Amino acid sequence: MDVDRLAKLPLFGELDYHDLAHVAAWVTERRFAEGDVLIEEGGLPTDVFLLESGTVDVTHEERLIASLGPGDIVGEIALLDPQRRTATVTATSAVRAVALNVEDFASMDSEMPEITKQLREIAERRREG
Repeated sequence: MDVDRLAKLPLFGELDYHDLAHVAAWVTERRFAEGDVLIEEGGLPTDVFLLESGTVDVTHEERLIASLGPGDIVGEIALLDPQRRTATVTATSAVRAVALNVEDFASMDSEMPEITKQLREIAERRREG
């Protein structure tokens, strides 16, 4: 994963090059076409997505919860509670995202707790709200 691209994402924007290089080892690029499902409600969690470009709709029981775009994170609740997905996330345009596998989160947590703390805080706000 390109370190310069990671630096443009709000979650990673304050990290220095060395830390960004560490993050780059844990993430992969994913692309989705309009209409593709990134996350399916009821499915088992595998990835958290940080949106680089494009837009998605988040629905629960087919009801729109949110429309999100570049800089937003989806799937982060799985970091707090690795149970089945609570919502469906569908691309409403072409999407380019950075994916973090939930299993790699533990490794990241031991080496870069400041990043995982931010992800947990985002997840807590979403779960409460």
